[in-house]
Amino acid sequence: MPSYRRGLVGLLTVAVGATVLAGLPGTATADSRPAAAIVIPAAGATPEAYVDWLKAKADAGDVDAVEFSKKFQALSADKQKKYLEYINDRRYFDVFAKAVVGEGAARTVMAGGDVVVSSGSDSSASSGGAPSASSGDSSPAAAQARDMWATHWVKVKYFGLEATKVTVKTSYRVRGTNTIKVLPGTAWHKNYIAGTDLTHTPVDEWISAEPGDNAHSETTWTFEWWTGIEETGRHRVWADYSGFKGGYLKME
Repeated sequence: MPSYRRGLVGLLTVAVGATVLAGLPGTATADSRPAAAIVIPAAGATPEAYVDWLKAKADAGDVDAVEFSKKFQALSADKQKKYLEYINDRRYFDVFAKAVVGEGAARTVMAGGDVVVSSGSDSSASSGGAPSASSGDSSPAAAQARDMWATHWVKVKYFGLEATKVTVKTSYRVRGTNTIKVLPGTAWHKNYIAGTDLTHTPVDEWISAEPGDNAHSETTWTFEWWTGIEETGRHRVWADYSGFKGGYLKME
């Protein structure tokens, strides 16, 4: 598969506990065509055009685009131009694609810290977990069901600006240490890379077999670039009575 076809899914594929430090890849490991030869969307060609594009997103109902635009305009003129170079230069995607696939939290840093891709999780409190078998507590309260949730997210930042983030969430019900029901899962994203579009399939949910007994939620993201190239990434999160257990985003 050509390197460019790995697209944003390659960019967002991350590893558990991994930190990769890298600069801009040279022509020996990346597309040898000069960056100037890459045709980019007009909306991402100049800082002014990019701000107009963000305004259009805000006018269309993206409330976060207003704050993002303020942060972008707060960057120096040089950083604004460099930001656009970063999001439009496909050679960066290859670096992210080389990260080791895994589960959980990860952080990949490049370009001297200008560009950071990371993954992580959030979850509801476990409400103290289940009573131990030795406690002898057989009251109704000890077996009371409670609803919980957990998310797994992956994001990329340029100069500290969160340009793209995808999140999948599992919601579920537990009683003691047992997962008794998986509630409807959800997925959402933000994306401020002009010329790209992100969509996802309906979220699937299930409970894994013993001894895992985890609530799972999964969706498949479709990443479409201005060239018309599409790639897909499977995004999963799972959790149990103690909270978040794992998650990943993998290219298919």
